Amino acid sequence: MRLTDRDRAILSAVARHRFLTTSLVLALIPGSRQNISRRLQGLFHSGFLDRPRAQLPLRYSGELSDFVYCLTGKTDAGRGYKPVTSLFLAHALMVSEALIRIEAECRVRGERFISENVILSRIKGPTAQRRIQWRVTVKIESANEHIGIIPDAAFAIDRVETNGVSRRLYYFLEADRGTMPINRKSLRLSSIRRKALAYLRTRKTRSLQESHGIPGFQVLFVAHSHERLLRMKEVCDNAKGGHHTSLFVFTTLDELRRNEFTFILGGRLAPTSVI
Repeated sequence: MRLTDRDRAILSAVARHRFLTTSLVLALIPGSRQNISRRLQGLFHSGFLDRPRAQLPLRYSGELSDFVYCLTGKTDAGRGYKPVTSLFLAHALMVSEALIRIEAECRVRGERFISENVILSRIKGPTAQRRIQWRVTVKIESANEHIGIIPDAAFAIDRVETNGVSRRLYYFLEADRGTMPINRKSLRLSSIRRKALAYLRTRKTRSLQESHGIPGFQVLFVAHSHERLLRMKEVCDNAKGGHHTSLFVFTTLDELRRNEFTFILGGRLAPTSVI
């Protein structure tokens, strides 16, 4: 198979997001659905792309209608990939779709979307990181809990102010499919409240300024339903302890699909009843 420029663009997009459906590839690569589907099938049958078996339960349940593609060992970026579960795949696709929807909206608004890879490439240090991650100590009553944070994704948006000065806004994405408990008695166990407290402490200590060059940030929670979103917002408000902060912003995947950006994007705030 002779690779075309479109084929290379498809492989690059899959490498960046690891898993993509046909519809998500269409959102990134110009072309008709028929032509993109034909190129994806050609790349699959030529061994450049694979269709992970973990998608089968999602397709049988009706959660997926498109094929899901990932890279194979025939490409450098695909070497070392291990099989994943259907739960992992569904979460990864939710993260990818959220990022793609946000990036598309940035293009419409004339703002620059900065991926996590670009943010990491500018970090100075002896070892390269594949993900933005850190540890923070949260004090609850008389106990200290050391919490590791690995956001589902990180991105930034460059916005040009009215005075012509460019401003970079950093975001950490948390995609929620409703599987993580909202609250638990112990901070040693994963929960939305644990995440909220860790992010609050990180912003207060400004620890990411020195380690990653991130002076400030917001956390974008993308929920699978409006009901779940309201419960997450409630626990995050309680974690703030009555202090006003714009650290947490919320939306649902359906709102992103409808281009209803109810969170701060590039410094512009769309009307919403949940923030």
